[in-house]
Amino acid sequence: MIRPLALRTATLALPFALTLAAAALAPHAQAQPQTQAQPTQSDPVAEMLRARGERYHRAPDSAQNPDEVRRTQALNAEIVAQNDLAESQDRANQAAYAEAQRRYQAEMEQTQAEARAENERHEADLRAADEAQARYEREMADWRATVAACERGDRARCNAGRQPPY
Repeated sequence: MIRPLALRTATLALPFALTLAAAALAPHAQAQPQTQAQPTQSDPVAEMLRARGERYHRAPDSAQNPDEVRRTQALNAEIVAQNDLAESQDRANQAAYAEAQRRYQAEMEQTQAEARAENERHEADLRAADEAQARYEREMADWRATVAACERGDRARCNAGRQPPY
C-alpha cells in the first residue's frame, strides 16, 4: 500500500499546524520587539524560514510548557517514524520496480531472439520451397520436351527421357 503523497502532505502539514498552534498559545511572543537578536545556536528550521523570507523565533526553554514539549516531541518522533517507514517502502518499491524492469527486459530480449530464430527458419523454409519449385519446373519442362520429342518421333530423345522406376 503506497501513500507517499498523502503521507508527505501530512508530514509537512503537522509541523506547520503545531507551529501555528504554538503561536496562538503564546500571544506574548508577538509583543516582543522585532529587533530581537537571531538565535545563536544553529536552528535549521529558523534558517530555512529565514531563507524563505519568513521570521522565526524559538521561545526560550524557560517559557516552554513541558507537557506541550513532550507531546510535540512525541508527535515529531511519530512523524520521523512514518517518514522512515515511507522512505523504506519507497526504496523497496524502487527495488521491486527495478527487478520487474530487469525481468521484462530479459523476457523481451528472449522473445526477440526466439522471433529472429523463427524468422530465420521461415526464410530457410521459403528458400527450400523455392528451390523445390524451381526443380519441379525444370523437371516438368524436361518431361514436356521429352513428350514433344516422342510425339515428333524422335526415338533417341524419347528413350533418353524415360527414367527407370524407383
